[in-house]
Amino acid sequence: MKRKIPNQIGKTKIKAIDKMYDWGIYVWKRQNGKWFTDGQGNILNIPSMKGDISKIAELKQAAAYYGEPDGEAIFFPGLNRVTDAEYEEQRQRMREGLIPNLNDMGSVYDAKQTIKKYGAQD
Repeated sequence: MKRKIPNQIGKTKIKAIDKMYDWGIYVWKRQNGKWFTDGQGNILNIPSMKGDISKIAELKQAAAYYGEPDGEAIFFPGLNRVTDAEYEEQRQRMREGLIPNLNDMGSVYDAKQTIKKYGAQD
């Protein structure tokens, strides 16, 4: 039996690379394993640096205030909050074949490498 490569996606040779950013967001995961949302898909979160115990405490306090004191803060590196207007702008950019979020450094780097290899489309 063939061993699976760490972070391998399915049976492909593609693998996910973890972001190693110190900045990102903490989100609240309820004790039952589900994200704590407001019922409209908005997850309780706070922008933070990794390991910032004051931000984690603030998130825990907010979760307790809204009735979910039991759970844990999970860190997602390299993610940030997006307003509804920013989200719509990103969707429009994606429909136009552009990089949706220019803060996605991995996508920007990949696009530059593609242009370098194949040239720009005029």
